[in-house]
Amino acid sequence: MIRRTIAGAVCGLAVLLVAACGGDDYGYVDPTPVPTAQPNAVAVQPTADTTKVPTELRVAFINLMSPFALDENNPVADTTFDERMDAVTEELKAFNPDIVGFNEASVTKAHGSVAARLAKDLKMELQYARANPWYPGQSKEQSDAIARQIGFEEGELILSKYPILRAERKELNPRTSEIGEGRAALHAVIKVPGTLGELDVYITHLTGGGDKVRQAQAADFMSFVKATKGGGQVIVMGGMSDPVGSPTYEVYRAAGLHDVFGKTPVTTCCRDSVLGQQAATVARTDYLMTQEWYASEYSLFGDKPKKRADGTWLYESDHNGLKAVLPISIAKAP
Repeated sequence: MIRRTIAGAVCGLAVLLVAACGGDDYGYVDPTPVPTAQPNAVAVQPTADTTKVPTELRVAFINLMSPFALDENNPVADTTFDERMDAVTEELKAFNPDIVGFNEASVTKAHGSVAARLAKDLKMELQYARANPWYPGQSKEQSDAIARQIGFEEGELILSKYPILRAERKELNPRTSEIGEGRAALHAVIKVPGTLGELDVYITHLTGGGDKVRQAQAADFMSFVKATKGGGQVIVMGGMSDPVGSPTYEVYRAAGLHDVFGKTPVTTCCRDSVLGQQAATVARTDYLMTQEWYASEYSLFGDKPKKRADGTWLYESDHNGLKAVLPISIAKAP
């Protein structure tokens, strides 16, 4: 998430931009985010055979742990970022997903656009929606100016091997803070060959603090899902910041969603560091959810560190990732 030190540093600029604002553009979805440091980076078109009817859908989700760190004396998130992204790509290639979702997909001067990088490496189509920075009342162009000046942004990312027909961004209410940090949801409609047809995929990342704010954001997110989903299958993924059984999680259950892990106890959050052997994660805050569509396989990924050339150990993120195989042949319409 964007840190308040960065947001505060550009607050004065934001005030000027908001004062000059002539309108909103909250439907913004950037289909090909291009990094400042890599101006020639572009997303590639998916390579899946869109005429072959699949019998399963392979889905994964992970919080990437953006490269920005609040503590300048602890730059590990930044200095390990490229290596961590290589490890994420390697593990996802082994899983061979059809759809992947990412929280904290960043664009920075040092590392470029994670969305463009992952789309190219995994040979998948992308849709990306900025979450931060985005001040109330700003147009897309004004928000772009802030992001360029501070050299950092992050948001929600969906990659697909199948064509993404359309996508839309939703700013969640209430905001997380008044100084640039908000929460956004991204909805992508994906065309899958065969009986599955058009698939609605959603991703978000709720605020880390304040139970009442999270519950209100979850309710707003579910209203967005209800208002925009079609008549077929739905996949919802994201960092929800609350465990199964919490009032926030009950918002999703009341909307007809269920966790693909069922009653299997797993944890996803959060490591103190990505370097060295770390204690096991203790909380469940990240989810893959569907409506009446049950996984034949599911497991964590990124939960074990990789040994580096110097003999040290490195995790992909401070979160564990989730992956699942959804059989299409027995999928039921909601």
